[in-house]
Amino acid sequence: MSSTVGAGPDVSFVVPCYNYGRYLRACLDSILGQQETTKNYEIIAIDDASTDDTGDILMSIRDSRVRVVRHPQNLGHVATVNEGLGLARGRFIARIDPDDRYRPSFLATALGVFEKHADVGVVYGDAAIIDESGAITAGSSDPVHGGRDFKGNLFLHLLEVNSICAPTVLGRRECWERGLPIPSGLAFNDWYFNIVMARHADFYYVGRVLADYRVHGQNHHTKIVEDRTEETSIFRLLDRVYGEREASDVLERAKWRVRGRVYGRQYLTLADKYFGLGMNADARRCYEAAARHRPAYLLKPGVQRRLAATILGRERYEASKALFKTLSATSRN
Repeated sequence: MSSTVGAGPDVSFVVPCYNYGRYLRACLDSILGQQETTKNYEIIAIDDASTDDTGDILMSIRDSRVRVVRHPQNLGHVATVNEGLGLARGRFIARIDPDDRYRPSFLATALGVFEKHADVGVVYGDAAIIDESGAITAGSSDPVHGGRDFKGNLFLHLLEVNSICAPTVLGRRECWERGLPIPSGLAFNDWYFNIVMARHADFYYVGRVLADYRVHGQNHHTKIVEDRTEETSIFRLLDRVYGEREASDVLERAKWRVRGRVYGRQYLTLADKYFGLGMNADARRCYEAAARHRPAYLLKPGVQRRLAATILGRERYEASKALFKTLSATSRN
């Protein structure tokens, strides 16, 4: 993808679509309903051979800014995102999954930050969590900034945890280009792009909700935990990062100082996800790996208890939790 855009749009929205027709119209409406900071944007919606009504919904949109691409056969999420970003002509690019949606102020807010800060490569914000029906289940999801704006480098932080919610991100074209193409077989692309971008650019966090992130049973991020492809992809990406040298010597030295913490934190996060899905053997394996990389993680509240539950069995764990609550209530009375 060339950096020479010419007289292209200000912004490109890339929407990779596969069997999320029930959510797609709300997603597209949220783009077309943006506050009119600029009307000069395009929507690139790629139907990756969906078997539901995705194709019909896309073809029903009567707006010249919407460009529809249809695959005769399913190519997968990574190939579809690569294609969408390759077709994007905007100076700024956003990528959103069709089960998520923007708040009306998303584009105006992000472009306003770019106008004030020429050195910022990526703008993102807070996201509300919505359920399958679109109802808000959590008004905020940011675990880091406490509602305050932030500007700076996030590379080391992002190695440990991807705290950036994908539908809130708007990035300069050249920042997205650094990550193309997404490596074949990677189970995700949002954290991958965040890492690649953070190695070279400052980020700006806006302390307000810019998008709604949908959590449901068919969510892509749930599937890749269940089939364990998230785990293999995480360590494939980290091994790549630690196998390459950073352009900044300061960042390179800092990266190596936190290596044990980074790997340990990723194993700990995976362990908690596996535990939540009842995948006890995988949870135990990852808790033990987290402790090997950073023994202090065993002292974190709840980790010893969940690790013990993977060894003793979940029924005994749940029974002991119930007993503990009963005893605690009794002692308070």
